[in-house]
Amino acid sequence: MMSIKTKLTLWLTALVLLSSLIGLGFIESMLRQAFHDSIIDRLHEDLEQVILASDFGHNEVLVDKSQLSGFYNPAYSGRYYQLNLGDVEVRSRSLWDKHLDITPLAPGESRVWQAKGPQHHDIQLLSRGLPAIAGAHGNPTVTVAQDLSIGRKVFTEVYGAKLTVNLTTLLVMILGIFLILRQSFKPVTKMKHALAKLREGQSSSLSLASVPAEIKPLAETYNELLEYTSNQIQRSRNNLGNLSHGLKTPLAVMRQQVEVLGLKDPETAAALEQQLDQIHKMIERKLAAARITGDMLPAAQMVIPRDLDSLCVTMGKIHHQKQVNYKFDISEQVPRLPIHREDGMELFGNLLDNASKWANETVLIRIWLQQGDIQITIEDDGPGVPPTDLPKLTRRGKRLDEEVAGHGLGLSIVKDICEQYQLQVSFERSPSLGGLKVLLQVPKHKEGIV
Repeated sequence: MMSIKTKLTLWLTALVLLSSLIGLGFIESMLRQAFHDSIIDRLHEDLEQVILASDFGHNEVLVDKSQLSGFYNPAYSGRYYQLNLGDVEVRSRSLWDKHLDITPLAPGESRVWQAKGPQHHDIQLLSRGLPAIAGAHGNPTVTVAQDLSIGRKVFTEVYGAKLTVNLTTLLVMILGIFLILRQSFKPVTKMKHALAKLREGQSSSLSLASVPAEIKPLAETYNELLEYTSNQIQRSRNNLGNLSHGLKTPLAVMRQQVEVLGLKDPETAAALEQQLDQIHKMIERKLAAARITGDMLPAAQMVIPRDLDSLCVTMGKIHHQKQVNYKFDISEQVPRLPIHREDGMELFGNLLDNASKWANETVLIRIWLQQGDIQITIEDDGPGVPPTDLPKLTRRGKRLDEEVAGHGLGLSIVKDICEQYQLQVSFERSPSLGGLKVLLQVPKHKEGIV
């Protein structure tokens, strides 16, 4: 999904570009219209001067050139006039040997148009029909014209300068948008880094010092949620520890009673002693889990390979009677797992506890990326599980210790955590070590803290 910053940058840039293009088009239209109107106004003035300087007699036309502008004298000067009366035609000296193709007009009729003039330049023309002269054949038509090439050149220069200024302003505005948004989103970037530290367990709350007022309530609510969750986790850890410690005394009393019972009924005493041993081991594992996860932050994700190293050290202490060699093959592309750190420690704690219990000497942990999914395998070199018994490993509602020796409640907890985080878990025989192989798959859509 596109970020808010990118969306704002694109939308604001598009808005500035669109408004600038509309503005440039509107200004060009206004300048062209003003250029055209100024030429027409000048032609009207020239037309009046030519009419005043002209004398229409019987089939003849006289022009007093002293009353006209000197622009009509040089050849092809760009300003022209022509008078037509029947077959009589009088042209300005500036037309030289060229003549304008004029359509006679009725008295009082005007015509404005453009055509090709001297030197094949575009010219703007204005004609007007005058009242008929007594004794003349027809009525006179007066025409004035102006070369458009010079005016268009000036217009191009003016509009080019205007376009350059507008483009420069546009670039400055786009750069300003980028810089302003970048500066405005700096607190959000800092918050993003702060959340990353929370995921890695390097901090316990968000700093509110540089949080913008718009998102400060969200940050405060998030901190309150973190504090509440942390207190809940601490309370659960304390309750778990208290329960485990509280069970030790009744367990010790029961052991004493079993020893007394052993004098009368050795078989019953042996069966009870076996169950008491399992209860004792379960209590020790829960106490170890409480020591591992009790001080974790509620927003922390599992960091790879740091947390796995910590788990393996703990498992080495729990299974100190054997020397288990923990091997790692972890891709650098997977710095953390997108699951809660406490749940991750319990998930991998159970898997590593099971692998350590049945391994002869080696446990292999592999983590890598495959088509965006995180793939995790934990293998041991123990006796493994027959293929027919693999589906029973995570069966609910039964003590699997009784069905498959050694693979018990821990794997059922593993399945519960995998269902919570929508992880895919499967069991098979390890092709390289020969023991049990557990495969976990984290889908690529899993992001953030669940």
